[in-house]
Amino acid sequence: MAALLVVCTKEEQRTVIQFLWWKVSGAEIHQSLSTQYRNSALPHRSVYEWIEKFKSGRTSVTHEEGAVRPSTSTSDEMIQQAREMVLVNRRVTVNEVACSLQISHGSAYEIIHDELGFHNVVRDGCHESLPQSTSTNMLRSANAYSTATTMKAKNF
Repeated sequence: MAALLVVCTKEEQRTVIQFLWWKVSGAEIHQSLSTQYRNSALPHRSVYEWIEKFKSGRTSVTHEEGAVRPSTSTSDEMIQQAREMVLVNRRVTVNEVACSLQISHGSAYEIIHDELGFHNVVRDGCHESLPQSTSTNMLRSANAYSTATTMKAKNF
């Protein structure tokens, strides 16, 4: 009895699909892959998608890098608009940014937290503090204002 392969690449499985698609059904191909590769097997949907690709004349089993759509929601313009929204209203929510910029919640979150570094912006109504550098600047401003006000009160 042959040993089961636990680790395999997607390309190896696509090669099996390419070899079998013209004489075996997609369900049988998936069953064979599942038997051989267990949890590492491609899902049904992928098997059928690759069968369709091979029927259409495709010969390569590698993924084409150019097939993915470029991200338009994390452009420099969107990042700048999100930065302005957060700086104007430090209590702005991720959902408000997403709705205003007409991007997904996940993209807005990525821009605010990963691109801009605002790790503690309001999330769905729960306010948290701004990044350390901004908080420090705000604290210095508040202390300076407090000191100035105290000095004016003493001189009054």
